Amino acid sequence: MLGTSLLFWGAMTGRPFIGLVAALVVEARHWTRTRWEFDDEACGRAWQLTSIAIAIAAVLIWLDGNRYTALPSLLSWLPPLLLPMQFVQSYGLRDSLPLAIFSFLAKRRRARNLRLGLIEDTLQFNFGGILFATTMVSASVGSKANIWIFLPCLILLTGWALLAGGRSRLISLTPVLILAGILGLAGQIALERAEQWLGGGGSNSRGRFDPNFSSTLIGTRATVQLSPDILWRLRPASASPPPRLLRTASFNHFLGTNWQNQRITATDFTDLSTRLIGPAPYFLLQSAEESDTLLSLPSFTLRGAASEESPLPLPGDSAGLRDFELDGIERNTFGTVRVFPKHPVIDGTVYWKGSTNPEKPPIPEEDFQIPVMERQVIRDAVEKLRLRDQPDLQLKLAHLRTWFLQNFQYSLKLNIQRSSVEQRIDGLKIPTPLDQFLNLVRKGHCEYFATSATLMLREAGIPARYATGFAVAERDPKGNYIIRGTHGHAWCRVWDESTATWIDFDPTPPDWFGAGAAPPTTYQRLNDSLKRLREDFFIWRNRPANQLTVTLVMFGVGLALSAFIAKRLWHSKRRIEERVQRGTFQGPVVLTPLHSLETQARRHLGPRPPGLTFADWIARLRTTLGDSAALDEAITLHQRLRFDPAPPSPDHSERLETLARTLESALKSRRPVS
Repeated sequence: MLGTSLLFWGAMTGRPFIGLVAALVVEARHWTRTRWEFDDEACGRAWQLTSIAIAIAAVLIWLDGNRYTALPSLLSWLPPLLLPMQFVQSYGLRDSLPLAIFSFLAKRRRARNLRLGLIEDTLQFNFGGILFATTMVSASVGSKANIWIFLPCLILLTGWALLAGGRSRLISLTPVLILAGILGLAGQIALERAEQWLGGGGSNSRGRFDPNFSSTLIGTRATVQLSPDILWRLRPASASPPPRLLRTASFNHFLGTNWQNQRITATDFTDLSTRLIGPAPYFLLQSAEESDTLLSLPSFTLRGAASEESPLPLPGDSAGLRDFELDGIERNTFGTVRVFPKHPVIDGTVYWKGSTNPEKPPIPEEDFQIPVMERQVIRDAVEKLRLRDQPDLQLKLAHLRTWFLQNFQYSLKLNIQRSSVEQRIDGLKIPTPLDQFLNLVRKGHCEYFATSATLMLREAGIPARYATGFAVAERDPKGNYIIRGTHGHAWCRVWDESTATWIDFDPTPPDWFGAGAAPPTTYQRLNDSLKRLREDFFIWRNRPANQLTVTLVMFGVGLALSAFIAKRLWHSKRRIEERVQRGTFQGPVVLTPLHSLETQARRHLGPRPPGLTFADWIARLRTTLGDSAALDEAITLHQRLRFDPAPPSPDHSERLETLARTLESALKSRRPVS
């Protein structure tokens, strides 16, 4: 049963070879008589080894992947990590383990009681049940546990375990298992539908990235809360400053509180072009004809955690990428670049200040669009500011930036509440959140500034879009730039007709960055250090130049540990052999033809008990054979041939051999001997 469960675990976690090896280790105890003497101290060492293995695996998994998936990943590796405990039980001289080995205090108490001569009642338990339960749970978090065969196999194995433990009968257990299967299937369907529903509506969640939808806090009374965790690290290749803004997505349709790309679908994403420049391949964000100048452009390295379809934070004028280990990279017409990384942590070089943009030119019917309920408010603000009267784009942007800077205040505490009814009631118009922001409150965070500026520029005849991403401003002691969740920002993308490119325009007052920053706490500094350590270790370990070193170190540690365990097992085996040898007769042993009955006799009598002579044991066959005359004669001749000091007679040996053949035939047929 344990072997089958480990094979099931290997299939569900995508580790069939490891599951097969583990199953062979567990089940080989039935095919071999090799045993070792594992006392309480040896069991304690096995638990220490298991604990150390689990701790090392936890650290390596945490360093090697996403911290949010580290716990399920560790859980999926528990069955092979627990094998030392099962090995001690399966190949020891007893079929249970002392419960005290799992507690340091219990071991101290037991040692004290033994030292004082007190009675110590040690509880024993079978570790196979723990391994079986752990294996089932670990299989459920495997990468292939969503296939249809998972639930039936789980139910069958659980039923097998209950039957094997004698806790239930098949007749009473079958309906319970069927009911459990139906409930499990219903729960799985419900969870899948809930996940689909949340996935479909997840665009309204601020914690989930959607390239076609951006949820805002416009019209919500709240205090903006952003995570201080490090998301990305950036290092310029030269002394030149890095880009100030890194964009993840752009949006062109305002819904009153949120932004979206109404015509863009998932199929809008296309693979980036690649080109081999020198020995390295490059992903191009500009035309292939201009890629020859790529190496002369400013660049910076970008390092951080990424998952499937993660957006890359890139400058608006990105030109190309290099060294990122990816299974795929795509962009849409709005310039969003998303990646399919090979590893949880990616690292590469970004070239920027290219002559073109990753996004396509404006869509006139959408990039000038203003919601009906906001048109009058936006028109009044533009006329009051006389934004249309400015002669060129740069003056319009400067005039708008100055107006926001002089008349508005940045705040993370949002006091604007959206009304549930946006219409005129008895001639009184209920103000929209943007109306309140522009004319009453004049206080808010970047989403208010970016949204208002985007719509005002459209009213002034300039195509504009709403952009989201991060601001680059914080540096660490080593000179690297740090991008945290608190650096999340919103601004505008504005179309410059003179250069036929999109440019960044940030209308938020520049003191916004300081307003959201809090003094770093001890916990944050520790978390930052661990984040850097984890990502740097992962990148170092996966570099091709370091693969040989990592392999040799792991092989050396494994070889040393295997040698230590093999030595301890060899010493234990030798002690058992010496003890058996001391307890057995050391003189010459005389075998007679009657010894050939031992195999058949064992089938009727079971194993010969220790201390019982062969003659007395064979004599118990009288009840099986019925007429015991032939058996008694055979035993008498057997004893004479073994213990009579006179030389054995050939007639006696021949007669005993004949009787032995007759008795063996009788035992095979279970007939009385005549």
